[in-house]
Amino acid sequence: MLPDFLEWQELLISVGSLEYSGGRAEVAEVTRCSGDAFLVTVRNKKRVGYTYELTIKVKGEWLVGDEKKVIKGHIDIPEFSFGELDDLQIEVSLSEDKDLGQQDEHRIKQDMKQFLRPLREKLLQFEQELREL
Repeated sequence: MLPDFLEWQELLISVGSLEYSGGRAEVAEVTRCSGDAFLVTVRNKKRVGYTYELTIKVKGEWLVGDEKKVIKGHIDIPEFSFGELDDLQIEVSLSEDKDLGQQDEHRIKQDMKQFLRPLREKLLQFEQELREL
């Protein structure tokens, strides 16, 4: 009833890809999902809740100088809980530096941070489904 790892994978990969002025990126896979979820019935009312941490692998292409480079990174969602998605925060790291200058690395990380909104929307969809259990 509550999501397993494969369901998280399916939900978050469905975010699709994002286009940027210098490239595009997509969610490749969920590499880590840990936490707890619960469903309890109290006085004939179902109550749900969860606390999770996720790591999501992102890959994309960016124009760096005169060439397109394939760049991989990770988005960490340190902790998020039921009803607290408005405060959702993400941390972005690149898997390899690919001889990137500091300015290009900063730009690519900022681009990857744009996944926050669609990820939040998918998690809100998940919460709504939980409420309807």
